[in-house]
Amino acid sequence: MSLKVKRMRNLFISTALISALIINSNQATAALPQIKLDIKSVDTPDFIVDAANGQRGAALSQLSDGRLLLGGGKNGFNLYLYEIASNRQTLLGAVANSAERLNDSRFAVTDIAVLDEAGNEISLLISYPQYQRAKSCVSVVMYQYQLNLAASPTLTKGKLWFSSKPCVPVNAVQHAAGRIAVINKTSAYLTVGDLGFKKIGNRSVRGDLGSVFKVSAGTATKSKVERISQGHRNQQGVVLIGNDLYVSEHGPRGGDELNLISKGKDYGWPAVTYGEPYSSGDYVRPRTTGSHEGFTKPLYNWVPSVAPTELIQLPSGNSWGGWAEQLVMGTLREQSLIFIQLKTRSSVGEVVKVDVGERIRDLEMDRNNQIIATTDAGQLLFISMAK
Repeated sequence: MSLKVKRMRNLFISTALISALIINSNQATAALPQIKLDIKSVDTPDFIVDAANGQRGAALSQLSDGRLLLGGGKNGFNLYLYEIASNRQTLLGAVANSAERLNDSRFAVTDIAVLDEAGNEISLLISYPQYQRAKSCVSVVMYQYQLNLAASPTLTKGKLWFSSKPCVPVNAVQHAAGRIAVINKTSAYLTVGDLGFKKIGNRSVRGDLGSVFKVSAGTATKSKVERISQGHRNQQGVVLIGNDLYVSEHGPRGGDELNLISKGKDYGWPAVTYGEPYSSGDYVRPRTTGSHEGFTKPLYNWVPSVAPTELIQLPSGNSWGGWAEQLVMGTLREQSLIFIQLKTRSSVGEVVKVDVGERIRDLEMDRNNQIIATTDAGQLLFISMAK
């Protein structure tokens, strides 16, 4: 099926140095170049997850040959193959059946990760919030899938790698998190949000919620699961750089965070936050606001909220100038990309927000050193540094 494609027009070319902050340094940092972006847009309405409660952009991953995998669609669980050069999409199948979701845009593929490619045979990990009708509750799950991209593509659901416990009443499914960072062909990191669980402050009952896990293939029937950190709210961005795992996380009414994950650490939620409660009727009220005292502090935090989504690392080389090898984070509320300078592995330099005018759901770097983004309005954005 062919897509209707806008003439690859520049939607937005702008220079925006919104804020810059140097943390934990007494030395001046050489100024980074201003950011001028060339943004081209392609309409992809079939990929939107659309329901009465709103729209959600597609989950995104890229194959080694440059083709894209996108998860979403009207039922939230479709997997598509998209060929950039020909503007063509192919429906590969559904990652789960309709009984595993409610008619709600939050019940959708949260991430797609490529474990291995061997010709037409591709091994994937896919995560999503799974509704269990018998108990009327929701868990975050991650399954392995085998994708064959021969003339007639097939998608086969394989082993369950992870299912969060406890299964909790449907409340804040948007807090599922479910982001994946591949470590190697047999293991990956997975983020699990708090799912709006009213007892999230009770360590003895919150179980897997609000945590980061390392999940490995293990045996043919059972994976190996190790909790790496806890005290998280809704970690919608993750990037692995060497052995360092960086996570972006939503706070309540501010207090959004960039964290460097350390094994065994507690990042504070819901005991502490730099944000504020929404109302007296919140599912949980932090013990302390405006502080992280007693818990692992973020590398950076945003007040007011920007609503962070995916994290990526820019490539080395000349494509992004002085910003090479730095972080980029998508946002929902601010409809922007945020460029983050890492002065060291554990300290942040300049932080620059660039308006793109769209709610960014997911990000990837492509083979041509462009940023690819999916939006909640159903677009693919191709973003490069303007000449």
